[in-house]
Amino acid sequence: MEVFENPLLNKELNRINMNISEVSYAQLDSAWNMRNVMSPFVRIYYVQAGEAYIKYQERTVRMTGGNIYLIPSNLEFSYWCDSAMCKLYAHINLLGYNNYDLFSGYGQCIVLTGKQREIDTLVAQWQRADVLSSISIKTALYQTVLEAVLQEHISLGVIEEYSELIKRALQIIKSSPHLSLTAQRLAELLFVSPSQLQKKFRQEMKVSLGHYVSEQVMFAAVSLLRSPEKSIKEISDALGFCDQFHFSRRFCKYYGMPPSQYRKSILF
Repeated sequence: MEVFENPLLNKELNRINMNISEVSYAQLDSAWNMRNVMSPFVRIYYVQAGEAYIKYQERTVRMTGGNIYLIPSNLEFSYWCDSAMCKLYAHINLLGYNNYDLFSGYGQCIVLTGKQREIDTLVAQWQRADVLSSISIKTALYQTVLEAVLQEHISLGVIEEYSELIKRALQIIKSSPHLSLTAQRLAELLFVSPSQLQKKFRQEMKVSLGHYVSEQVMFAAVSLLRSPEKSIKEISDALGFCDQFHFSRRFCKYYGMPPSQYRKSILF
């Protein structure tokens, strides 16, 4: 008897995980209206009935009952509803080891048609709200992602292997995204020189260390904005900004709108 292993694949199976920020049901009307939204997470809309619209890159997509719509992370789009629409929606991230969403950079909405039965079943499971339903919903989300990837022939990239130095740097940044994580500070924590760390980071990550930290801070800001009890000032302080006005300017430059407005855009 022989056993054949693929250590790199086994590592990736444990690394890739779906982070589910929210799964909720919404009955929409004309108040559902927002322009130029961009999110660091994937939005999945399971439309049960009615109709609404999204627009991106001068393309308008009419969303109707019985279909599933997947909006990739970092795709700028607008949405609105003229009359009414009922949908179950999920906000998810499928993160690689580098903490980037695997759908980031895919530039169009994905539509899975003829899914009325699956959507009705999913809504019923959401309404039951027990452990088995939670497992079923998570399985359905993975299945939706898999169908979208296969239908669109999307390449999610190869399995990356990083040096121990960069893996430790990524872990520090991921666990505590903060503007104080400069090259100097990270180098001190990792017992290397700043120049060595910056050079190695750019070689393996294809992006500068400063840019990566800034991105992770902005991603963390979006997660914190989901908590209505946290004020903009509290979020600003938690991420290391000198004041909330600096935070708002940086956020607006990155996402095209101030944090208070963005907080409303991620509700649905």
